[in-house]
Amino acid sequence: MGVKVRLMAGLKEAAGREEIEVDADTWRDALRLARERVRVLKEVLGEDGTPRPGYIVFVDGVDVRLLRGDEASREIVILPVNHGGSGGGVVLQYVSWEEIEKSVKTVCRKIVESGFEPEVVVGILRGGVVPARLIADELGIDDIGIIEIKLYTKIGARKPRPYVRQPLILDVYGKRVLIVDDVSDTGLTLQLAMDALRLYLPEEVKTATLYVKPWTKLYPDYYSDVVDKWIVFPWEKREVEKELKSHEQG
Repeated sequence: MGVKVRLMAGLKEAAGREEIEVDADTWRDALRLARERVRVLKEVLGEDGTPRPGYIVFVDGVDVRLLRGDEASREIVILPVNHGGSGGGVVLQYVSWEEIEKSVKTVCRKIVESGFEPEVVVGILRGGVVPARLIADELGIDDIGIIEIKLYTKIGARKPRPYVRQPLILDVYGKRVLIVDDVSDTGLTLQLAMDALRLYLPEEVKTATLYVKPWTKLYPDYYSDVVDKWIVFPWEKREVEKELKSHEQG
């Protein structure tokens, strides 16, 4: 079975290539083969394919630390992180309100240029609520709804599958809907939101996020930038600082 192993950030430059394709039945076998082919990966992966401290591996968008077995995969992403730094090894990138406003304008410009004219904006709780309001204001849309989908449990950790915690209560039947979130990481949250919204029989559904992670399985219809770090938004600084403090004490 063909498996793509993608190298991100500094690993790409160190290896002199961005992607390796191997034939393997499990993700561990794929990593072992990649390790044999690319010398720099011997410093990144153990002989059994386990990532060494300072690196993280995503198998089809899921952190390997959350996987229970060695199941087959189609794509593996290897990403270097700051081991021992803030967030328990996760690289944090703080964005300002000025950067948020710039990203919102970029997203809205792309929406307008595409010819899509949403009648309703639906923000995904909690991260997508503020971007949804800003995008709705920029586009002059009054109808704003919310849907809550849970995926992440803490910085750098996530549940393998998202779930709908709070359904949409706004009427979107026969309307053009724009789903908004702050970032598309694995893409699982956006996909579930789209699937859930379609049950309400809207005329059309499109998606938008401010940022996209390079390993996401679902690129939204509209976005501003691709970022490979853990983004800290202005409205969640206190929450992040509280979690970092808890991590340091624990």
